Amino acid sequence: MKIQCDVCNKEEATVFCTADEAALCDACDHRVHHANKLASKHQRFTLLHPCSSSKQVPFCDICQEKRAFLFCQQDRAILCRDCDVPIHSANEHTQRHNRFLLTGVKLSSRSATYNTTSSSSNGGDSVPEFKVNNPISSISPPNFNPSSNEVDGSTSSISEYLIEMLPGWHVEDLLDSSPSLSPIGF
Repeated sequence: MKIQCDVCNKEEATVFCTADEAALCDACDHRVHHANKLASKHQRFTLLHPCSSSKQVPFCDICQEKRAFLFCQQDRAILCRDCDVPIHSANEHTQRHNRFLLTGVKLSSRSATYNTTSSSSNGGDSVPEFKVNNPISSISPPNFNPSSNEVDGSTSSISEYLIEMLPGWHVEDLLDSSPSLSPIGF
């Protein structure tokens, strides 16, 4: 699945900026993150597209034992059903969290930044050089299918795209909600 850039909505996204919470193509990433000194310090991660031979499944960030199915945007965590239900049914605030189904796109475990080299000899703009920083301990997939019951009025092009591609699917439809699995009825 191709993830579009949140800025231009034309090119395929190659990085995810955690500060902006946006997926960006190379050109938009360079333009946005070279706009000022503060933006240039944003931590960005390369988007890794899945290989068909890769059978690695992410595990829940909470219990570290079960396969994760959801990503919570506010908690920035991937969760299994057993951990998601008690966390996001605890109170009104957590019930409003944006949770998305996991897809195959992952973040690299290293942050990515651009260093500019001066190109005064040719009179053009500076050319970005890709630089990989030290690994980050936690990996969180950025783009997921949206849950339809958590809408706070703001949507990104990714969520709009996925809603169009998978109409009628709800997180609850994909989770087993039989009473035998959950003594408290979730």
